[in-house]
Amino acid sequence: MSLIKSVRGFHPKIGDNCFLADNATIIGDVIIGNNCSIWFNTVLRGDVNSIRIGNEVNIQDG
Repeated sequence: MSLIKSVRGFHPKIGDNCFLADNATIIGDVIIGNNCSIWFNTVLRGDVNSIRIGNEVNIQDG
């Protein structure tokens, strides 16, 4: 199961029909649009600044 964690009162918002890999990490002020895929070993860390991901975006590990 993906790690989804609140930070400083911000909780990630995940759109409809998104795939989150089992070991993806999503923290803080992160908004993910609809129909996105967040793949294995990715870390989206919105602890200092916000992260906004539009619709139909694919985020993969480096």
